[in-house]
Amino acid sequence: MGLLSGFLSFEKPMGETLTRILFYLGIAGILWHAVQRFWFWLTYIDNDWDTALWGMIKTPFMAIISLLILRVVAEFVLAQFRMDKSLHDQVTGRAAPPQAD
Repeated sequence: MGLLSGFLSFEKPMGETLTRILFYLGIAGILWHAVQRFWFWLTYIDNDWDTALWGMIKTPFMAIISLLILRVVAEFVLAQFRMDKSLHDQVTGRAAPPQAD
C-alpha cells in the first residue's frame, strides 16, 4: 500500500510521472503501428510491388520522425512542469536566494 498511497497522494505533483508514462506508451504505440504498416506493405507485394516497396522504405522513416516528434512534445511538457514548479517556489519563498558573484 505504500507505493500506491505515494502514487495517489497530492503531496507531489503527478504531471512529470504521468508525462513519462504517456511517453513510454506513445513509444509502444508508434512501434506497434510501424510493425503493422510494415507487415501490411510486406503482404501487399503480390498486388503492386513498387508501391509496396515504397511503403516498406517509408515506414521506418515515418516511425523515426514520429518518435522524434513525441520526444520533443514530451520534453516541452516536462519543461512546462519544471517552470511551473520553479515559479511556484519563487512565489511562495521556498526557492534559494540568488547567489551574488
